[in-house]
Amino acid sequence: MIRKLVLLVAPLLLAGCAQTYVLDGKKYDSKEGFLYAANKLNSDALAQITPLPLPLTAKKLVVAIPSEAVSYESGVNVITKTEGRPLNSATLEVFRNLVTQNHMNTKVLYDAIEKKRIYSSVSYREMNSVVVSLEPSADTDVMYVTAPVPSSAQWFYASQKYGKQAFAFDRSGVGMSAKVNAFVEAVQALAVRE
Repeated sequence: MIRKLVLLVAPLLLAGCAQTYVLDGKKYDSKEGFLYAANKLNSDALAQITPLPLPLTAKKLVVAIPSEAVSYESGVNVITKTEGRPLNSATLEVFRNLVTQNHMNTKVLYDAIEKKRIYSSVSYREMNSVVVSLEPSADTDVMYVTAPVPSSAQWFYASQKYGKQAFAFDRSGVGMSAKVNAFVEAVQALAVRE
């Protein structure tokens, strides 16, 4: 997550103040257009999720991710350390918008799980750290994103029966809808085995 954002901002540092965003192969010259397009892609992805008639499990699920503010601060620190100097205001604005878009993309995964009705209930937590860890209980599984090393982020899934494990899903699909659907299918597979 943070590494991906750092790689996106690095060309800005080299190119100067160009404030062009690229999303899904299209260029946007304003943050408003960029964030509107990102929100539309997420809304469309969520709209294609069909709820199950009944939950697959009586268990609950807690989904936790670092807050947008924490992700931004951590990313700025990583880039500043990498560059060896403070970032200019134009670069900071672009980075803030990329973090906002990334946060929206992560949150829509939670929204999709909740809409699908895989679990009896799903709750969402924004954490005050990029290092996240939650413990499951007999009636609650947990999923979370953590970035203990600034250049990488990883999803984890934990249940009392199977313990903590890295959570992976098929990222080969093109577009946000394909990625959201693959994420939901992977969560569904874990819920069924419980």
